[in-house]
Amino acid sequence: MPPYPIDGIPTLTQRAEADIPVLDTPVAFPGVPEAVLRAALQADLEQAIKVAVDEASATLRQRLEAELPAILAQAMSRIRPG
Repeated sequence: MPPYPIDGIPTLTQRAEADIPVLDTPVAFPGVPEAVLRAALQADLEQAIKVAVDEASATLRQRLEAELPAILAQAMSRIRPG
């Protein structure tokens, strides 16, 4: 498996290799105010975070629902009658 996806863009969970250029100075987009760029970036980041949280929540819910019978059985086995 390559160190990054086929499109060549590393994800947050992948380490960037040294040969990948790093942008250390802001890029100016002619005619676009910095505030607009910041707002667009913030909106995109918030959307990505929401999607990630929703996916993680669904995965956690499925896992806990699958494990619930075993958890209940374990708890019930520790309770003494009477």
